[in-house]
Amino acid sequence: MNTRQLRHPASHSKGITLIEILMAAGLLVVLLSFAVPSFSGAAIRAEMNSAAENVRYSIQMAQRAARSTETSVAMNISRPSPGSAQIISFSSPGKSETVSDLQMQEYSIPDQIELVSDQASFVFDNRGLVQNPGSIMLVSSVDESVTSSIDVP
Repeated sequence: MNTRQLRHPASHSKGITLIEILMAAGLLVVLLSFAVPSFSGAAIRAEMNSAAENVRYSIQMAQRAARSTETSVAMNISRPSPGSAQIISFSSPGKSETVSDLQMQEYSIPDQIELVSDQASFVFDNRGLVQNPGSIMLVSSVDESVTSSIDVP
């Protein structure tokens, strides 16, 4: 009897079959189909959270500027031209001060996010209090179920 035949029986193959490769590829496709939407949803939510933080920061900056300059400061939500991104800008109503005099930078809203507000402008008095309270809703244009609401007290 040959000792080689006992060590390596003929029934065991040394490679993988085409069926095994196709099954592994199919399983990988199924697993990735679950992972890809969750990654894109996470990116949308992260961008929404970032934009909401920047809007909150803009509100705080307008309040602080109104208190420090002891004048009214308006936080304006506008779209310079159709198809362009929305912008949060600042002005001093009734004064000749420009944005550069207020030392406040404009904030451009990302293209995938739309600001919806009951007012185009929020005016803060010299105490930092808003004259007409309202709210700002941020809505993702990619996935409308991703929203954030900010009250302007």
